[in-house]
Amino acid sequence: MNDNTNFFILVTFKVKMRYKEYNKNKVLENCILLFWNKGFNGTSVNEIVEATGVNRFSLYHEFENKEGILYNALKLYKERYSQTKFKLLQKDAELEAVLLEFFLSFLQNEAAFQGCFYIHIGTELADNDPEIKALIKEYLSDLESLFIDCLQKFSDTQEHASFYARHLIGLFCTSMSFCLIHTEQQKVDYIQNGINVILNKKVDYATST
Repeated sequence: MNDNTNFFILVTFKVKMRYKEYNKNKVLENCILLFWNKGFNGTSVNEIVEATGVNRFSLYHEFENKEGILYNALKLYKERYSQTKFKLLQKDAELEAVLLEFFLSFLQNEAAFQGCFYIHIGTELADNDPEIKALIKEYLSDLESLFIDCLQKFSDTQEHASFYARHLIGLFCTSMSFCLIHTEQQKVDYIQNGINVILNKKVDYATST
């Protein structure tokens, strides 16, 4: 075995060790913050390298490309942040209170991410990226099913739960971006009024849609 071979083995070993050393989810957490604050297109790979402390080779080895980082970041966000909030829809309380708490849980001032990362990214990329569009469609479909389950527990909304759920999805999409520029009380008022309007729609309108 010559010196060149030994050198190649040593370099390969060190690269693999660097690759194994970093925490994948921590990298994705940092990328969520970057994409949230700068947008996907506004974030360079060099900025990702700087923010995560992981070299370009290791990032590409794990995620293939910048898009792969984003897809994985969205999935982590859903697992780590959204699922906790989704469980609020299973609470045993008045319907309006359950819905209001759920919506506002995405908009708390002390939270690292105000709004919903899926809606935030979708606004920027869904029209041009089929993978992003599919991920957001799946995300909203899961949420719609949870809304339906929640609404079916109450006699006033049980029969037309699917109708109300579709409108709540619309409120969710608008409020996750629109409410970011408002005060805490304005957020509460906007979402509360939206929920009341949706839940007070007449049955004949619901059945004709």
